[in-house]
This record gives sequence, C-alpha cells and structure tokens, in this order.
Amino acid sequence: MEVSIGGCYQTKYRGLDKERSLTDLVFECSKGLLDKYGLKRDEVDQVIIAADDLLDGRSISSMVTAAPAGGLLKEFMKVAGDGAFAFAYGCLGIEAGLSDLTMVVGWSKVLEVPFHCVTNLTFEPFYLRPFFDETTSKAVQAQKYVAQFNITPDQAALVSVKNRSNACKNSNAHLRSEVGVEEVLSSELVSSPIRSLTNSVLSEGACAVLVASEKRSRAFKKPVRIRGIGWDTDSYHMGDRDLSELTSLEKASTTAYEMAGIEYPVDEIDVAEISDISAFHELMEYEALGFCDRGAGGKFMEDGHTRLGGKLPVNPSGGLISSNPGCAAGLSRIAEAYLQVSGDAGEHQIDHVNTSLAHGIQGNACQANCVVLLSK
Repeated sequence: MEVSIGGCYQTKYRGLDKERSLTDLVFECSKGLLDKYGLKRDEVDQVIIAADDLLDGRSISSMVTAAPAGGLLKEFMKVAGDGAFAFAYGCLGIEAGLSDLTMVVGWSKVLEVPFHCVTNLTFEPFYLRPFFDETTSKAVQAQKYVAQFNITPDQAALVSVKNRSNACKNSNAHLRSEVGVEEVLSSELVSSPIRSLTNSVLSEGACAVLVASEKRSRAFKKPVRIRGIGWDTDSYHMGDRDLSELTSLEKASTTAYEMAGIEYPVDEIDVAEISDISAFHELMEYEALGFCDRGAGGKFMEDGHTRLGGKLPVNPSGGLISSNPGCAAGLSRIAEAYLQVSGDAGEHQIDHVNTSLAHGIQGNACQANCVVLLSK
C-alpha cells in the first residue's frame, strides 16, 4: 500500500515561553494542522504523539496532552522518543490497514525542566551516570570522530555558519542570525570539542504531520509519497560501539535506500534535513548516509556540497543548531523535507526538488536512527 504525507504544521520555535502552557502549545499545533487543511477532528482515524514524561515535567503526561493533541476517544498511541520514530509507527498503522489518516504530533517545553539532569538519568546508574548527560556523551563521540579522522575545528565551524545562515530564511526558526567561523571558534567550550555555537540549541515548539493511505491522500492538494523508510538501534552501552561511526544510521539509510531504489544518494537526493545534534555529528551523518566516504565528511563540507546551491543542500531550514524542539526534532525534519518536495518551504525552498531525505535520532550518542525518503 502506498503511504503519503498529506500536510504538516509547525509552530514558531523559540526560547522559554512562560505565557504558553504545554497543553496550549499542543492544542495550537494540532488544531493549526486541521484548520490549515480544512479538516475536522472526526476525519482523523488515529493520533500518535512523540513525547517524554521527564521532558514534559510530569508523570504519564499523555493524560493532559492526549486531548489537546486530538486523541480524545480515538485510536491513540504515545511514542516516548523522537518524532521520526512516531512517524514510522504511523506509517506502519496505515500499511496494516488500521487507519486511513493518522496525525502525528510532537512538541517540546524542554526549557521548563532541568534538561541536563533529565538526560543524565538515562545512563547506567553506577559507572556512567556520574559523568554523562546528553551533552557530554555526544562530546565523547565527537572527540573519537575528530581523533580518528583528523577533523578540524574549522570544518565543524563551517556547518554552524551554513545552518545559521540558512535559518535566517526560515520564519519558524529559533535562532535567526548569521555567525562567522571566528565567532564559532571563540564561543564558549561546552564539552570538548563541542562549543556553544557548534552545539544544537534547546527550543520550545511543536510539529504535526498527516500520514495518509493512498485512497485518503487524493483529498490533499499536494500529497508527497513516502518512498522509503528505515530505522535501526545500536547497543545501549556506548563502550560496545565504535563511536567514530554511526552504524545504526548507516543500516537505517541502507534499508530506506533499498526500499526507494536509490543507489547513488548524492546524485538521486535533491535535499536532506538531518539531525545535527552538533556540527561534528552533521559531518558524521554525511558519511553514514553515504553522501561521502568514511572520514571525508569534513572535506565534503569544505567543498561546499551541502550549502544552498551545492550538489546536495543539507538543512536549508537551519537544522537543530538553529531550532531543536526536543521530541519534535525528527518530526520537524520530516515536515521540512515534505515542504521541500511540495514546493512550500518559502524563502528556504530549494529549486527543482523531486526527492528529499529526513533523519531523526534518539538515544545516547546517536544510538537509534530513522531515515525517511520522500518523493513527488
């Protein structure tokens, strides 16, 4: 069965918003999506949310978010992780014939909770928790990658310069100001080698996507086909992995490419929206996604292939370095990839897009990855 995206909606991503509650944010997004496409809530068969109790700051947070997400008295499911995986779950429901139209919603009010304390709790309590949280774990991974392949600080800085420049064209982006290489290199060292301007930002906001069956997609003006999808999860223990490579992302992309019939990603994909949890990780992701050889991510960036107007523009929306809405991060990548194919990306639209790639991450040090390929 062919599965498509019928449409998407994103709130503006921003810093701490004390005037808008969690339920207000969720309702704004889900209702915004329905209103945008002239739909009633009864027309949606299933609602899937991407959320985390700890990041929402309350136990069983779906008790208060299910209704504003549109899930009252409906087939409803919560995926406790990145929105790309909730999207994949929604696609499976369509494939299985359980739904003709599914709404996937993800959000972030992460600035209302002690983020680093929360992410610290995800680590093994006796040996790892005294040292690691989300930031330090990805810094250790970046260190391994830098040492393995002699990646330079300037190469990582170029990623931040590119993504922050791109975000200036995205009206929904959180950080909409350009930075220079020297500014990036002199920014605060957060956890070596990651600096504040090579790190992903923490943002509040929400994103929703409509997943439709072949029959239901005909009702939408610009449906975009899900051409391929793949996901994979690596070992929980970072010591069991070679942190210099993203094995689960490579496997996930291989599955998606085989499903889509793509043999040469750089030549067959027109634009990519990937989860740049740091500038170093974007370089690693180029390699795992098959855009370049292993260890060549820095050179691929230096050569300008991923800039606007390059061979394969990456993160024209500004990526997570500019807007990182927690559990909605991967879902927002999918929404942006959809907008590129449908031609509705506004000022950051890439010309002549037929095929786009989106990528989401969850788990410590890129443990699990999901890749989605979209086509007209």
